Amino acid sequence: MPPTAAPPRTGAPGRVLDPGTRRVPAPTRERRPALLALGLVLVVGGALGSALVVHRSGDRVDVLVARHDIAPGERVDAEDLGVARVAADGAAVVPSAALGNFVGTYATGRIPADTLLNRTMFLAGDAVPVDAAVVGLVLGPEQRPTEPLRSGDVVRAFLVSADGSGTVTGEPAGTVLLTSARVVAAGADSARSAGDTVSLLVPTAQAAGVVAAASAGQVAVARVADGTTPPVDLEGR
Repeated sequence: MPPTAAPPRTGAPGRVLDPGTRRVPAPTRERRPALLALGLVLVVGGALGSALVVHRSGDRVDVLVARHDIAPGERVDAEDLGVARVAADGAAVVPSAALGNFVGTYATGRIPADTLLNRTMFLAGDAVPVDAAVVGLVLGPEQRPTEPLRSGDVVRAFLVSADGSGTVTGEPAGTVLLTSARVVAAGADSARSAGDTVSLLVPTAQAAGVVAAASAGQVAVARVADGTTPPVDLEGR
């Protein structure tokens, strides 16, 4: 009796396996939908952040700047102001369209050139308070500091007498006329080459005495500390 052949191996019902083929079952892929979703959120968030940065960096506006140094108390003209294009980051700047609102105002403090302007730097109307007056002096080299005075400086004024004679006020030379006073204007005097012009803000009650001494050339000034507060000052300081 001939040997009986072994029956073919079967896998799944109805499927015959080749006896010469032995395959290792392929591993099942593990799916992680939560991880995929997180990756998608990060990619989208990064794209939106980049788009926002690009948008903000291009959000620039025209604002007003000082074309040159503006002295305290100086009346502002259109030629004093320029325009710069800067990023709008919420700073207290003034749009260039508001130029007309600032022409004719007065600076409340020294404004360096190229400074971005804001509304607190200016005052509408005269910056001189009602209880003060502006007095002009012409000072020779021996009547002022070696370093030129500038608007915004604070000085002390003394009564002097060049020839040793009496003074116009009757007080002795060396008397303090003003303990402290704000310089509101300063510069070379083209009409009188012997001195420089300086305008001081003084209390109204003392203005007459200072004017009399100034007319006689009997006033000398010395610069005092910048932090000194004079008895009368520009509005807004």
